[in-house]
Amino acid sequence: MDRVLLSMAVLTLCGYVVLGLMHPTRAGAGLELSTEMFGQALPWMIVSMFAAGLIAQVFQPAAVARLLGKESGLPGILLGATLGLAGTGSRWAAYPLVAGLFAEGAGPGAMFAFLTSWQLLSLSRLPAEVPFLGLRFTLVRAGVSFVLAVIGGVLVNLWYG
Repeated sequence: MDRVLLSMAVLTLCGYVVLGLMHPTRAGAGLELSTEMFGQALPWMIVSMFAAGLIAQVFQPAAVARLLGKESGLPGILLGATLGLAGTGSRWAAYPLVAGLFAEGAGPGAMFAFLTSWQLLSLSRLPAEVPFLGLRFTLVRAGVSFVLAVIGGVLVNLWYG
């Protein structure tokens, strides 16, 4: 088992034990909420893992490496950020997809831009933001988020050398 995963599991368990001793009803509510979130995320995780396996078989590694590989540079990062705009659903759907793309040769900068864009932008969620925050703020936030996804992708590529 992964050491980070094991550490997180132990910390979470200890947190629930401490909360359970201090505030049993809050610990119970936390477990109930966790179960609810797990139920919501599980279908997305399952479908996205199958999608990642499918992508690994459908796309040719050379094509993925050419379009999104580390050697693709800024165009690959821009493509990654743009593809992230189409992200819908749970964030859990993106992780297996990115793992599959990494396996096919996608570069870290493009995948950073993809994940960041998916998390911060996702075009399907922007219309829900406008009534609460206004069109101007939504557009400025989206533009800045896209630029940050691209800058982050460039920095990640530099860091990975």
